[in-house]
Amino acid sequence: MLKKTPTRFVRWVVTAVVVGALAIATTATVAALYHRFQHNRLINSDTYKAQFGKWEVVTLPKDVDANIIHSIVLPTGKVLLIAGSGNDHHNSDKGVYNSLIFDPETHTATRIATPTDLFCSDHAYLADGTVLIAGGTGSYEVLPENLTHAGGYMTIRNEDPDHPGFVPKGTTFTGKDSGKVYRSDRDITVPPAAKDPVTYKVSATDRNVYVAADAPGADGVWDHNDHYIIGGLTYAQQQNLYGFAPEMALKKKEYQGIDAAYVFNPWTETYTAVGSMGYARWYPTLTRLPDGKVMVMSGLDGSGRILDGQTEIYDPATGAWTERDDLRRIFPTYPSVFQTATTGRLFFSGPSTGWGPAEEHRDPGIWNLTDNSFQLVPGLRDPNMLETGSSTWLGPVQQQRLLVVGGGGVGDSALSTGRVDIVDLNDAQPRFTPLTVLPQGTRYPNLVPLPSGDVFITNGANDYRGRGASDILAAFLLDQQGVLHPMADPTVGRDYHSTAVLLPSGQIMTDGSNPLFADKANTLPGKFERRIEIYTPPYLYRPDGGAVARPVITGGPDQIRRGATFEYTVGSSQAEVPAAADITVVRLLAPAAITHVTDTNERVIDLPMARTDSGVSVSIPDNPAIAPSGYYMLFALNSAGVPSIAKWVHLG
Repeated sequence: MLKKTPTRFVRWVVTAVVVGALAIATTATVAALYHRFQHNRLINSDTYKAQFGKWEVVTLPKDVDANIIHSIVLPTGKVLLIAGSGNDHHNSDKGVYNSLIFDPETHTATRIATPTDLFCSDHAYLADGTVLIAGGTGSYEVLPENLTHAGGYMTIRNEDPDHPGFVPKGTTFTGKDSGKVYRSDRDITVPPAAKDPVTYKVSATDRNVYVAADAPGADGVWDHNDHYIIGGLTYAQQQNLYGFAPEMALKKKEYQGIDAAYVFNPWTETYTAVGSMGYARWYPTLTRLPDGKVMVMSGLDGSGRILDGQTEIYDPATGAWTERDDLRRIFPTYPSVFQTATTGRLFFSGPSTGWGPAEEHRDPGIWNLTDNSFQLVPGLRDPNMLETGSSTWLGPVQQQRLLVVGGGGVGDSALSTGRVDIVDLNDAQPRFTPLTVLPQGTRYPNLVPLPSGDVFITNGANDYRGRGASDILAAFLLDQQGVLHPMADPTVGRDYHSTAVLLPSGQIMTDGSNPLFADKANTLPGKFERRIEIYTPPYLYRPDGGAVARPVITGGPDQIRRGATFEYTVGSSQAEVPAAADITVVRLLAPAAITHVTDTNERVIDLPMARTDSGVSVSIPDNPAIAPSGYYMLFALNSAGVPSIAKWVHLG
């Protein structure tokens, strides 16, 4: 027998430990593989899919994928996916901007020309089916430690009622007190001063631009108010056009907006420039009005300051914006502002994303456009956690029941809430009431209205931008009675910069996500999520694996109008299954145009119906505040809750 020396003994012990560890590891690996096998078999079983639905990941080729921030469902059945610079300042520096046209039927995408950086713009459908897109990114933020020159926002004032003031990029601003010289970082035009036609009183106009010192470092700092002489002007011009600023410092340079606006044509898949806004905007909200015009509010301006309540309205007939100084109202960025059932009344539900005072202008309320008054609506739980929350209608928009779901503390706060509250705006004195609660605090929840009137809730994160590996792999169906039904878990985590939309097929598509970190310890930088995931709801599965019988809209008008009645022929995807006699509801759904979990124009419109020999007769609401003109997806649902594939119709 071989005698064990101390060295041999140690080797023997180590070998035994390693062999034992390998055996344990092998057992654990086998157990994990078996568990994964069992899990995959379960989620792919017919009975599971018929109860919970199923997710499918779509990975686009490298030559066409992008950091998607905005998703817009088009009347062609395709989806416009906008990245712009994709929250990548390298793309911004090089002028590389991306948009994709994604075909959900073939899972293919094509890249299209993108005119400017539409990253962090907003969008709303116009009556003709084109999409208005306004604002975007003029410049990325720069943290103090990366600043080489002091700077800040410069307010340029124009007191000339007859001429606009154009100040090109690189113009000098010389302080009257300091003598320090600063230069603007972009072109800016200050409109002529307003002149009252009766009193002839002149009211100056102001615009902000970011300027940086010629002198490096602390030499460019000036911590007092100062007036500035604008270079390149005559002495007479300098009397009417000048600058002033509270300070110039080595403080964080914020994101800056742009004033550009475009109309996207779904049929030609091209962008066309329209009139620029009066103010640059980054993180604005666009809300459709009953008359076909679009209101834009909030955003960071061209100097990185949040706008002081300036509201503008776009008129598709002229392609121009009009500033409404009588409707000045301050909101945080990307405010959830909805058109109510009453023309001239909007509702701010509270959720927003990003910037704005922490203690002001965040309370929900009804905004009366006739006198610019604001009626607070009380009762919302966790009112200090509205940022990165989400809002949409529950049920048909005629019921005026609006949800507020999830959210968190202002800024990079770790606070989050699972609150699901609801308000009935048909009440004489509306107030929020608790509806239910999500299993955990959820920032960035994506809400998708369904043809049934229920709302699909998916993804989000428990902490700011998924910090601490807190992405939530969960989905729920919220029914109209306020009950949460767990659905199949998504496999891709999504937090900041994620979207979810309803497709004409009745499926749901999610994309995007911009986590801050890639690990639970928050030590590795996050990577933008480029995979798409498509969810097929349980209403499209049968427990026995057979094909679901779906209503099929086979005939009827493509053009409809408010206050009129129209007939549609309805068949069935299976001849032996009742068709028209089994239809229970017919509804219009406004196509999604969403970014930053915000889409204030999405809605489900119930159409009163009567059965005919071959289908249904439906009545279109005559209220443009309920049913604004534009393209809609028309769905017919049978008694089992199965929707047809959408028929695109134009409400003119």
